[in-house]
Amino acid sequence: MRKLLSHVGSPAVFLYVFLIITAFAEGLYSASGFERPPAFTLVKSAALLWLFGWWALRDSRHRGVEWIDDLGFFLTVAWPLVIPYYLLKTRGAKGLLLIVGFIATFIAALFAGALFWWALAISTGRLAIG
Repeated sequence: MRKLLSHVGSPAVFLYVFLIITAFAEGLYSASGFERPPAFTLVKSAALLWLFGWWALRDSRHRGVEWIDDLGFFLTVAWPLVIPYYLLKTRGAKGLLLIVGFIATFIAALFAGALFWWALAISTGRLAIG
């Protein structure tokens, strides 16, 4: 039980939960045609970078990998390249599975948000079929 609770507070769990919530919201906004509020975009971008940084620092300490001095700037500029490289370098083929799982989670939550909006629109009569 203690091991399970230690994983619940880990940055990876927060990163996946954040990813699911924001991708679901992106799906809702995309399907509904409503414009995303600027605050949503700002908070999403800042929180995603912060979560990636938190996860990278915690994981690198656990694995004994040293980072450069200015990790924040480096992640801001190149996180889409740095994180997959880091995962492949530290985990090998398992890192590729994590990358694919992260992308699949994002796509599934995006579609779930869109499907939720469509189901809601159909049930309330805002969207007619046929």
